Amino acid sequence: MSQFVALTAATLVKDLRLEWRSKDAINAMLFFALLVVVVALLGLVEYLWLAFPARMRERVVGLALGAAVIGAALSAPAPGPRLSAGLSLLIAGGLVYVVLARHDFERGLADLGGLMVGILYTGLVLPHFYWLRRLPDGPQWVTFVIAIGMGGDSSGYFVGHALGRHKLIPRISPGKTVEGALGIVLGSVVVGALAKLVLLPDRSWGEVLGLACVMAVIGQLGDLGESVMKRTFGAKESGWIFPGHGGVLDRIDSLLFPVALVYYYVAR
Repeated sequence: MSQFVALTAATLVKDLRLEWRSKDAINAMLFFALLVVVVALLGLVEYLWLAFPARMRERVVGLALGAAVIGAALSAPAPGPRLSAGLSLLIAGGLVYVVLARHDFERGLADLGGLMVGILYTGLVLPHFYWLRRLPDGPQWVTFVIAIGMGGDSSGYFVGHALGRHKLIPRISPGKTVEGALGIVLGSVVVGALAKLVLLPDRSWGEVLGLACVMAVIGQLGDLGESVMKRTFGAKESGWIFPGHGGVLDRIDSLLFPVALVYYYVAR
């Protein structure tokens, strides 16, 4: 997660310094949108190469449909008609692909389901970072999401290695323990308290700490969900872009569910 976080944090620091200057703020927003696009496309490529090894046709179809959804998602400051149009195109285009290009339509429909998971995972969930950034106090909220993710992961790692005895869900992720999972929650609460003081002083303690707790839980569910994908496809890591640390999806899996939660909470 560290490389993705470092680049995102640098962008957010620039946002916080320059948001009072409209032209610079627009440029910073465009750069952040570009960052989200690049990460979403890299994540989609990783998924397609895992799910469809040596099957270039399915990869091309997935990239085309995924690019349409990502473009629709980031073409507006919030979910709306353009995103609905992109999702409609995804369903229609996917079914047309099965009808015209797959004689084995039963297997083709199953492959379409696999394509949908990857496209929606990267092209629909990840853009919540951009939408959250567009809200009032957006840079602070994005920083809050990333800080909770980093703090939880770090505390879970140390607690799990020091005290871990009971496996969490060994069939999905053999290395995760119940103690480590509780460590993630504890670390998230501690970071949430610091974030309340530094980033979100106008929000109540109960609000910020409650969010931190829920984010810690659903972030772990997102991590386990990505582990299910890798085990289904027989891979240890989602990619190779970060040597020794896996791929893009490995770095952001615990952030995707929390950023969606925080966006809808703040935007309500």
